[in-house]
Amino acid sequence: MPTSELFCAPQPRGLRSGARKGTSLNVRSAAVLIASALACAVACSTDPDDLASGEDEYDGDEYNGYDIETGVGSDAQSLDPATGIVSVRASGDDGNVPQNVLDGNLSTRWSGFGEGTWIEADLGQARTVDTVQVAWYVGNQRSSSYAIAVSQDGVTFTQVRSGLSSGTTLDLEPYAFAAVPARYVRVTVYGNTQNDWASITELRVTGPTAPPPPPPPTGADPFGIPFIYPSKSGGELWFLGNDPTRDSRFNPQATLTRNADGSWKVKSSQVRMQVYTSTGYDASRIATYDRDVLAANGYMQAPNDWRNIEMTGFVKLNGASDLSDNFDWYARGGRHTDGLACEGSSYKGGLHYDGRARWQKESWHVSYDQAAYRTVTSSLRGRWVGFKAVIRNVTVNGATAVKLEMYLNNSADKVTWTKIYDMTDSGSWGGDGSHCGGSVAAAPMTWGGPIATFRWDSATDVDFKWLSVREVQ
Repeated sequence: MPTSELFCAPQPRGLRSGARKGTSLNVRSAAVLIASALACAVACSTDPDDLASGEDEYDGDEYNGYDIETGVGSDAQSLDPATGIVSVRASGDDGNVPQNVLDGNLSTRWSGFGEGTWIEADLGQARTVDTVQVAWYVGNQRSSSYAIAVSQDGVTFTQVRSGLSSGTTLDLEPYAFAAVPARYVRVTVYGNTQNDWASITELRVTGPTAPPPPPPPTGADPFGIPFIYPSKSGGELWFLGNDPTRDSRFNPQATLTRNADGSWKVKSSQVRMQVYTSTGYDASRIATYDRDVLAANGYMQAPNDWRNIEMTGFVKLNGASDLSDNFDWYARGGRHTDGLACEGSSYKGGLHYDGRARWQKESWHVSYDQAAYRTVTSSLRGRWVGFKAVIRNVTVNGATAVKLEMYLNNSADKVTWTKIYDMTDSGSWGGDGSHCGGSVAAAPMTWGGPIATFRWDSATDVDFKWLSVREVQ
């Protein structure tokens, strides 16, 4: 049996007999498979010694430390708080381990060999689920046969869906089914159109989306846009003025031109429009970048730094060179430049031009951890949308954490806002704070910063209006 999946030309079906669940390979099948694996290694310029190393051996019903009959394997704590998955296990792997499906990285994967190989997600407790999203390894070149089953006790499973993947994309594919309560969700793979490998790069489990709550009766901004959270009494406020080119607190770092409808246009492929607090920005007033000190003080430059904030903006994408790029609203730091690496901390709420969204944690410039993508709308090209990013501190298990939310006004009517992302950084999400003196690398960035930024790249023509940054309760 092949010890790891190497993507080579498809083999005839007769060379892909494989071992099924609970059975052993016969001598002839094993010999054929070893020979074909070695041929594949040569064709792919892979060192044949890698295939003969003995590190991933199949011995009867046991494969790489997993009992295929009982499904006993190692649980892996989720690395991504946005997946909804606490841990994963699988019937086997080739060294590409199950927890890779939680890392938000399409370049890593879980792989297991043989029809009926499975991977199982533990949701931590029973909850209502109605969609499993799977990103398949080389999923743009082959279709995989799959079945999805759910269980509340991890013993008795009920199949809720089966089928073939599209064979046209590397991204997450959603597989919907009638909503059911489940704690365990298992994806079983019965080979693909090229071989008997099961290879998945990312896995997500989601439930029905609750209807968005009505905007709380806390008022609206000068543009008539409802607040998600009420403004802090006496807190920092900034709204786009009638002539932003004369606003000392607004640094667009690009040429702005006024449109006939009163909105503004930017024609630049790299936009960083900075908004300062009423104190302004002065790097010389930042005494330290030590993460522990910043967390203890609650700010980077001054006590009124942007910390608990709601950022709002309406944008219209008229042209872009790369539709996978995005709008970013971000805060919790200062300037982002190589010369001031530890000043460049931020949480970045990203709305991509193709309709996806995700949060990023930038521990310093440049060190990123990304949450999983979620498809939240259609392409943004040629239409107005409203976009809000909310960053605020909360308490989780007695410690300060950071709540991260995004909202979309898809119709641009100012009023109808839908929450499209909600996650909390409580200290288990990536992070490299130790690079800047922090004692805990993954600690949440709970301090404020002097600059909030509206950013986008790879867009050749963007209209914008109704920008605001507010300190919230």
